[in-house]
Parts: sequence; structure tokens; C-alpha cells
Amino acid sequence: MSNVNFIDNQDKTTFFPFILIDNRDSEWSDVRLSFSDWEWFKEKYGTDTINDYYINGYGIQGLVSASRIAAGVEPFPDGMDPNSEGDTCYFIFEELSVAVETAKLACQMINNLNNIEKMTIAARKNDLEE
Repeated sequence: MSNVNFIDNQDKTTFFPFILIDNRDSEWSDVRLSFSDWEWFKEKYGTDTINDYYINGYGIQGLVSASRIAAGVEPFPDGMDPNSEGDTCYFIFEELSVAVETAKLACQMINNLNNIEKMTIAARKNDLEE
């Protein structure tokens, strides 16, 4: 597992631009993965559409799930709850290890245009597009 650097229950750097949130000591006892840095995305890629695939919270969710499939793991394992909205990609996990695995894949995907393009194809193939 990657070293996770939680500061005030958040790791904003290891999987940037995704944020990993440690709620294991809360009443929910979970770990959350979030993306909502649209300014960063627009600055990096200059668009909100790649391969005619709309990049919003649900769109990123589909790309993250496609990244799990491409890595040979279950797109929606037990204990992972996708809970995205139009402006935020959001996953809730029961297990830190599954959250970290997903965060690694999400980070690798979103930081490379070629990877995003491949995942738009995989998302469509697996009916994961919004």
C-alpha cells in the first residue's frame, strides 16, 4: 500500500488532485475519495470534454471505475459506494486498502491525457458513462 499522508484526516497530496479523507474514527467509520478541482482540470486540459466524454463528477466516477476494470479488479467491490454528484466525484469505502488502491488508479488516470482517453473508451464499453 502507498504511504498515505493524512493531515487533519485528509491526504491532499499523495493522490493529487484526488483527496483521500479518513473518517474511520467518526460515526461513519469509512474512508472517502473525492475529486472536485475543476479549476486544475480546466487548466491542465483546457476542456471539460475528452473524446466527447463529459468530465463532471459522474464522468470522473465512470473513469475511475473504468480504471479499476483496466487494472483487472472489480469496478464496484463490496464496501465501495460511489456517491458522485454533478460537480464532485465521490466514493465511500469501508476498507482503507480498497480506497488506496482506487486512489492510486484514479491519480494515474487523471494525470495523463492518454490514460483519460483510454478510460473514456473503457467507460463507454462497460456502460459507466453518465
